[in-house]
Amino acid sequence: MTYDVVALTHEPPDARTLLDALRAEGSGLQVDAPGHGNVLQVLDEDGGPLLAVEASIPIRVEGEAERLLGPVAAGLPAPVWWTEVRAAERPAAVELADAFADALIERLGGRRWSSERPE
Repeated sequence: MTYDVVALTHEPPDARTLLDALRAEGSGLQVDAPGHGNVLQVLDEDGGPLLAVEASIPIRVEGEAERLLGPVAAGLPAPVWWTEVRAAERPAAVELADAFADALIERLGGRRWSSERPE
């Protein structure tokens, strides 16, 4: 089972912000954007998968984020930008997903939702 994190930010994250947030969380990370670049793959220094970061989408309807994610998103003004992160089933990936989302929120404001941590 994957571990999912959603960063709901007040500003849209651009490519530089995404990369800066990743760089702040560790050296030796590799980033790949296969296909049309709608998903960034974050790999460890050996090329093993850590994260998949989906392209951010705006949530323009007031209350929609709360409807989808529950109380953690209560009261967020629209629009917010939804950036979804999926972590591989590795403890280091789970930690990186949380830290990356927190780094985005630190830069852009907002809140973080996460699924239940894998055991």
